[in-house]
Amino acid sequence: MTARRLFQTGLPRRGFLQGAGAAGAMMLGGLPRGAMAQGSDTITMWTPGGSNLFCDIHTKILNDFTATRAALAGADMSCGFGDGGDYTQRLFGAIAARQVPDVSMLWDSPVSLGAQGAFMPLDAYMAASDKINVENWPGGLLASCQYQGVTYGLPVTAGVYSMWFNADMFAAKGISTDRADFPKTLDEMRRMSKEFTVWDGDRLVTAGFVPPRDTASAPVWASINGGRFYNAAESRYEIDSAQNIELYSFFLDWLNEEYRGDINLVDRSGHFDDGYVSNSTGLGPAFREGRLAMMSQGCWLMGDFWAEPEPSFTNWDLAHYPVGPSGSATASGVYPNWFVIPAGATNPDEAVAYLEYLATEGVVEWFRQIPDVPTNALVEAAPPEVIVNNRGEVYAQEVTAFLQELAGIVTPMWDSPVQNFGMDQITLAVEKIYTKTASVTDALAEAQRASQAELERVLSL
Repeated sequence: MTARRLFQTGLPRRGFLQGAGAAGAMMLGGLPRGAMAQGSDTITMWTPGGSNLFCDIHTKILNDFTATRAALAGADMSCGFGDGGDYTQRLFGAIAARQVPDVSMLWDSPVSLGAQGAFMPLDAYMAASDKINVENWPGGLLASCQYQGVTYGLPVTAGVYSMWFNADMFAAKGISTDRADFPKTLDEMRRMSKEFTVWDGDRLVTAGFVPPRDTASAPVWASINGGRFYNAAESRYEIDSAQNIELYSFFLDWLNEEYRGDINLVDRSGHFDDGYVSNSTGLGPAFREGRLAMMSQGCWLMGDFWAEPEPSFTNWDLAHYPVGPSGSATASGVYPNWFVIPAGATNPDEAVAYLEYLATEGVVEWFRQIPDVPTNALVEAAPPEVIVNNRGEVYAQEVTAFLQELAGIVTPMWDSPVQNFGMDQITLAVEKIYTKTASVTDALAEAQRASQAELERVLSL
């Protein structure tokens, strides 16, 4: 999974599909093969992209579904854009031009465009279904697809966030490798982190845990400290809340104490963030190199862990997030694999039937080959083969059950009508805090003012 961003249209909710045809047609250049509507007897689906394996899996699932539907003569799958264009922007153009697929996958929340009339509300279909009704989805996940009580998408699978730890590094220090013994509070994790942090001059050789910067998972950290960044019920940002000021003050103190107060020294020493090679510097993944004891990451790394560069160890495990100083409970988070029915779809009834099939049957094959966690309560999926083959059946079953547990405690996130803008402001704030170009209070207050102003502007259109 790579970084994926929302396309923010800034268009008013009313009149989204009126008068937009010309603008939409201008944005249709470079649509994937088969992207135009095929007629009432063909079901069409788009995905933002993915590996050959990902595209093959979804093509097979769609074809398997079509074979069971007498009303459908065929299926057409379009898996991404060959020119690297922004998927959500192209989807917006197709919706505006009324040339849409029946079903679309999103790697972001449907709230932004759904609130503006771009996607079909699904609540009536869900109420009539025994497969995709509200009760079959974790509340925190479904909330990321809802705006003002209306559901615009389904969270069919989720890239679930958790803490990851190097069990070999733990064992070498005489620290328990039992998940149940992982630090329960940020204070405990901070004390443990020092056990692993070693400097060689200005080079960070090994580290315990580096204060987080990933914006996509930031709502998890806010939640475990009793806060949040966005209040969907009241359409209000809360970036500069007392809990968030406390949280980032804690992380800044951690940076000062353990990492010489210089995030640039950390960055020059290796990629200590997410288990992948750095896109910007090319530095190797410190976690897979065995130089980072703990990190926050999504379950998709389970599928990529054994990819190049080859990891130096394989004995990793997952754990709950520790609770912050003002928090009362752990939480999890998610990177979305959500599905929508664009407004103007040719086959809305067949599209709903496909979502029912995908969420309860097709997803079993998806999870078997790619570790995106099924979230519908009716699914009993075998664990991913990549985990079975590399870690054994027993561990694969156990970690799958843990990921499904985490999916049930996902904090509400990806639920702002100006999601992309707000995420950018939080990213800037954290950068200013860690580089000490602004105080914690000032950086978060600036992000709050900008995000709230943009939210009010869009909502007033």
